[in-house]
Amino acid sequence: MSTATFTPTERDADVMDADAPRGWTVIPQDPDPGMDYLASEDGSRGFTAASIRATRVPGDVMYGVVKFADEPGTYSLDVIAKAWRSQIEYHGDRRDVSEVQRRVIGGSEARGYSYVETAGKNGDMYYEVWLVGRHDGLWRITLTSAPGQTSMPDGLADEFLDSITWTTPAGATSSASG
Repeated sequence: MSTATFTPTERDADVMDADAPRGWTVIPQDPDPGMDYLASEDGSRGFTAASIRATRVPGDVMYGVVKFADEPGTYSLDVIAKAWRSQIEYHGDRRDVSEVQRRVIGGSEARGYSYVETAGKNGDMYYEVWLVGRHDGLWRITLTSAPGQTSMPDGLADEFLDSITWTTPAGATSSASG
């Protein structure tokens, strides 16, 4: 079972950087602190085209809601990924829910799964979700196809995920970076 070490009181997140797929637009961070990274095929914020989104659940938020591993300051990435997948299977109109091969993203352990959302107003849509265990919390990276498509172009997910890096901003309280 994989565990991730985190700092429950750490408020400062590292900054995620990645190479958007060729021809896609990286959308500047919204003042709403919910979205840490957004790129889309058509430059929109919505789900009108293929997109990639990353959000972070801070350690102090996780500390109040997540069942932790035996060691203080750690959580089980496997347990969280299994619970997240159960919620995906239980809620909504989804099919073909499956685990994606485990991997490392930006130097941190990650767990992924994919599914096809069948209730969209523009037809079926493919989702690939990655949960990345880091010291600054849990990062969720979601890749979506364009409406009406049930897969991502070959190699796009790997190329994007392999390009991810994290850096600690100057003046942040963190002493670690990925």
